[in-house]
Amino acid sequence: ARGHRVMTISPRYDQYKDAWDTSVAVEVKVGDSIEIVRFFHCYKRGVDRVFVDHPMFLEKVWGKTGSKIYGPKAGLDYLDNELRFSLLCQAALEAPKVLNLNSSNYFSGPYGEDVLFIANDWHTALIPCYLKSMYQSRGI
Repeated sequence: ARGHRVMTISPRYDQYKDAWDTSVAVEVKVGDSIEIVRFFHCYKRGVDRVFVDHPMFLEKVWGKTGSKIYGPKAGLDYLDNELRFSLLCQAALEAPKVLNLNSSNYFSGPYGEDVLFIANDWHTALIPCYLKSMYQSRGI
């Protein structure tokens, strides 16, 4: 409402009915492997809502499993939480550069490099670390 372009990024834990596949995929290094993530997108109330799609998210919580986001039940973590949230953080850092979103009358195209990241909660804590070590060190 104040003229800022806003994007939220979260894991794609479910089949969000309004989100569409952007057909954009990026590679991120997670542990010893290279993983491919895709981005789904919807535009609601002036906000680009982006969902990071990867089996590590969808297979854990999707619909009928009854599992929680961080573990199979409250108080018990999944063993791959560190890998899953590393993947989320890296995908979040790539999204503003690679997504060409034209959902608003006021903004279009990629966000580019002139962005502010707000890392909310422990699962996004790697974002400032990655910004410094992987992006700033390369002049990005």
